[in-house]
Amino acid sequence: MALDHNILLEVGTNEFEVVEFIIRGERDNYYGINVAKVREIIKFPDVIHVPEAHPAIVGTANVRNKIIPIINLAYWLNIKYDYDPSTAKVIITYFNLQYNGFIVDDITRIHRVTWADIKDYATISDFQLANSVLGVVNINNRLVQLLDFEKIISEINPNTKMVNVEIDYSKSDLRSKKHVFLAEDSDVIRKLLVRNLEGAGYRVTAFENGRKLLDAIGKSNPDIIVTDLEMPVADGTFLIKTLRSTDRFKHTPIVVFSSLASEENEKKVLGIGANAFIGKPDMSIMINTLDKLVL
Repeated sequence: MALDHNILLEVGTNEFEVVEFIIRGERDNYYGINVAKVREIIKFPDVIHVPEAHPAIVGTANVRNKIIPIINLAYWLNIKYDYDPSTAKVIITYFNLQYNGFIVDDITRIHRVTWADIKDYATISDFQLANSVLGVVNINNRLVQLLDFEKIISEINPNTKMVNVEIDYSKSDLRSKKHVFLAEDSDVIRKLLVRNLEGAGYRVTAFENGRKLLDAIGKSNPDIIVTDLEMPVADGTFLIKTLRSTDRFKHTPIVVFSSLASEENEKKVLGIGANAFIGKPDMSIMINTLDKLVL
């Protein structure tokens, strides 16, 4: 099942597409993933067991001449259910420069939604996966949970996670005069960014999404803005366009930090007004980029 990735970041739209899938258990559980992270959906492949791997990894498979880890998503979500290899599907993803395969029971369909449709997970009191869900969207009277696949992969395979970087402290005094506004919905990545930027000397105010940043920006005057692209309520594209439409922030440096790293996406975000595009997990160049833009 091939997927069209040209829908990402089209100028004038805040829409994106979600692949809705099911993991069965005592009941059907509905989840979603941004189509921009998905390369293809395949039948369950031949899998080779990997000794001493994370228990959620059932093995690796050769998919189009790439050796890809195959992950039992139900195990990671603590859903007591054994998938059926004869009917299961595998979602092949690519983000943070890594390919991974996630076992699901079925694909429902692809939905076009807006980031404004995505509700904060904290508003849904019945759910228990708050730290692993980016948001929830109501589709055909089903609450579909958008999983934080970056967090899932970082926990399953620690070698892929972003880590603290070595910091040049010679510019700390200069950085202390600069205020960074940061919009990032992943709690893990947001805390890591704050820790590294503050460690380098920058003053940082962090927000869970673009809307919260926009609500606060009238009360402050940041020297530079760092934003993710995928965020509920208001995504990075909406944030950049909104800021660039005002005289006050027409020239404020904006850096995009995204797992959707590609030349195409870089051209698009630069075309709508961003000053730089950094692909996750290249944390090491973040501080140098900010230094060049504001010092």
